[in-house]
Amino acid sequence: MPKKPLAVNADTLLATKGSPPPVAGASLQRSQRPSDTLVDLNFKVPAEFRRRFKRLAVDADLKNVQLLRRAVEAYERARSEPASGDSGAKA
Repeated sequence: MPKKPLAVNADTLLATKGSPPPVAGASLQRSQRPSDTLVDLNFKVPAEFRRRFKRLAVDADLKNVQLLRRAVEAYERARSEPASGDSGAKA
């Protein structure tokens, strides 16, 4: 006569996640601070723009994210400065 299988506790079959790896040992990119957390930023651009963007990054010896940050910072500075020839008075 075959033996009955032993009862199995389902709780012991589940895997448990361990603690995440320490942040201090993580490698950082150039000019990245330990407090920077990178997240995905996905959007589509025309192929020609992508080529120009990548070429600019290579020519300046920058990573793509560094070029994007610099471009956004320059855009913000340009928007905060008054237009040349603008006296600041509204008509």
